[in-house]
Amino acid sequence: MRFTTLFLLLIGWVRLAQAQLPALLQAYARTSAVTGREAEASRFVQSLFKAGTLQQDQLGNLVLVLGSGSPRRLFVAPLDEPGYVVSQIQADGYLRVAPVGGGQAGPLFHQFLEGHDVRIVSGQGARNAISCVPSSHYDNLRAEPEKNKPPFSWQAAFLDVGAASAADVARQGIQLLDPLTLEKKPVVLGQQWVAAPAMKAKAAAIALASVAQALATAPVRGTVVIAWTTLELLNGKGFEAVANRYGPFEEVYRFDRTLETEAAGTGQLLADQALPYSLPSLVLTTPARPARKPVLPNTKLAAAHTYLLGLPARYANTPVEAVAVADVQQLAQAWLLAAGAPATTPLATPALPAAASAPVLPSSPAAAQLLAGLVGQYGVSTAEKPVRDFIARQLPAWARPAVDQAGNLVLTFGQGPRHLVFVAHMDEVGFVVDSIRPNGRLVLSLKGGAFPWLWEAQPALLHTPGQADVPAVFEPRPHYQQATKSAPSTPLTVFAGYTSAQQAQAAGIRVGSTTVTMPKQLRPLGPNRAAARGLDDRVGCAALLLTLQHLDPTRLPCRVTYVWSTGEEIGLLGSAFAAQQLQDANVVYPIDTFVSSDAPQESRGFGYCPLGQGAVIRVVESINFARRDLVQHVHALADRQHIPIQEGMTAGGTDGMEFMNYGIPSVPLSWPGRYSHSPVEVLDYRDMTSLVRLLGALVQGSPALKTSAAGAKPKS
Repeated sequence: MRFTTLFLLLIGWVRLAQAQLPALLQAYARTSAVTGREAEASRFVQSLFKAGTLQQDQLGNLVLVLGSGSPRRLFVAPLDEPGYVVSQIQADGYLRVAPVGGGQAGPLFHQFLEGHDVRIVSGQGARNAISCVPSSHYDNLRAEPEKNKPPFSWQAAFLDVGAASAADVARQGIQLLDPLTLEKKPVVLGQQWVAAPAMKAKAAAIALASVAQALATAPVRGTVVIAWTTLELLNGKGFEAVANRYGPFEEVYRFDRTLETEAAGTGQLLADQALPYSLPSLVLTTPARPARKPVLPNTKLAAAHTYLLGLPARYANTPVEAVAVADVQQLAQAWLLAAGAPATTPLATPALPAAASAPVLPSSPAAAQLLAGLVGQYGVSTAEKPVRDFIARQLPAWARPAVDQAGNLVLTFGQGPRHLVFVAHMDEVGFVVDSIRPNGRLVLSLKGGAFPWLWEAQPALLHTPGQADVPAVFEPRPHYQQATKSAPSTPLTVFAGYTSAQQAQAAGIRVGSTTVTMPKQLRPLGPNRAAARGLDDRVGCAALLLTLQHLDPTRLPCRVTYVWSTGEEIGLLGSAFAAQQLQDANVVYPIDTFVSSDAPQESRGFGYCPLGQGAVIRVVESINFARRDLVQHVHALADRQHIPIQEGMTAGGTDGMEFMNYGIPSVPLSWPGRYSHSPVEVLDYRDMTSLVRLLGALVQGSPALKTSAAGAKPKS
């Protein structure tokens, strides 16, 4: 009878795992639960049960007691995860951080925070932030390049919440000691693996919830106390409190996240000792870090036989800590066997909570909507088609664009002898598959300039023309637990669940044409700003589109050509071709990011144009010094129209250089952007509005364009 019961339970679990478990793990992995502030994870676990099923004590532990009498057994999984708190709010609006509790393992743990989205849980709700990172454009100007430095430390971290002062921070409801973590971006790999920060502990909590549901459907032999505990990484008192209140116990089966070995994904379970029952694929190991011990021994545990259970994982203690679904099944099976598995009801889970919709900045909703649509398109250099197609759908009905041999989208309108050209590039920094290893790993080559370690141990997306995008993860470097430099010494690799080169090729992965990026979306940052990967040059593309709204091309005093170009990040490829075709142009206005040093880790002696003070004329850049009279013309036009603009000097170049080969002067126009070529580029919508007005004034001569950046909505 017992064998039949176990068989039915396991069949039910297999069906659950195949159908719902990966999605449930992914949903729970999004919760924030910095040790001592586990309320969000606690609410999620409670939502898996009928109201009132779980009891919550004063420390936040969740407890379910099943049965009565002996034997008394305790099953435990933690709610908490490693994280940080806001340790300082500076007068200029930047935040400093400090780790709280334990669990921040390895020399790269804090570096995985640098240059990424952050989630602060304030008393008024979650708030967006980004972890600042130096601009890669300035690295050749630094006395010590970033790539030569030791791994990033938490003492060097700054957070940007879109604030210019401490008062701005307070208006967002952010206070000292509010907890924070990376913004969670869990990845499901082929329905076999789930990768996310602290995924082992997250998976254990879900496995225990499913076991609790099964055991609650029928009486159990003796007493089983099931607990999800708080404070494990801080002082371990959540577990101690449960033991003292509900003990004594004869047996304790406690999940321990420090039991470590790399997962094979074939139904393994880790334990610190042999279990009192037979379980296939059991791997014995010892905790990597000893647990905190109480001052006095816990008398309620004195007679208990305590078993530590663990999950294997790939990339442990990174943002892509990956747990195999089959291994989570094995953990649940271990708890069921320890309970005697008296129930015959298959395991089940409730419906997943509804996913929250991405908010849009209220200060400029139409511009934000258009920009969010552009950011949502992926277009590594030479693979810009999704971006080009999106832009083409936004053009007004009168527009007759063409796609040239270089893949540029070109639109000419107006009339007259004077010819103005405006260029914004469609491509973004990313990677291409350079080779496929026999074990299925994809070896990458960087396209464009960027710090590769910002992609290390982060979610990835594989893009192959004509196929759906494939979720994946950028792997951490070999021996990442012993890293001594910020930069990896080997090319980045990607794991997408493939176990052989043949499997990867059968899935459509192609060397040289499959590109790789990181998932992205436009995230509001305070009342006026937003952050996203690829704002360079999605903002420029959007600005050109916005100038076309309500424009009558028959009334223009000159000919105008808009070029949305390809291959800018790898050598101005598209603009080189466009310049050959547009040699009659009088002036070219490349529209691109002004790489501003308005950031906490940069020197303001170079490239300083503050965010929020208007568009920028890139008077001096690495490859151009704009003509004085043309700069004065732009400035005078802006002054007449009361358009706030700035002038600046910065590193890098623009598409305009290729037009200079034919004697066409270039006047680069920009918006000031922070953290260029990183996953968290930042803009201020007020600068985007200024840029759109300035472009409209140049196109129409006088008066300036009457509509602002809030005047357009993207088409589906």
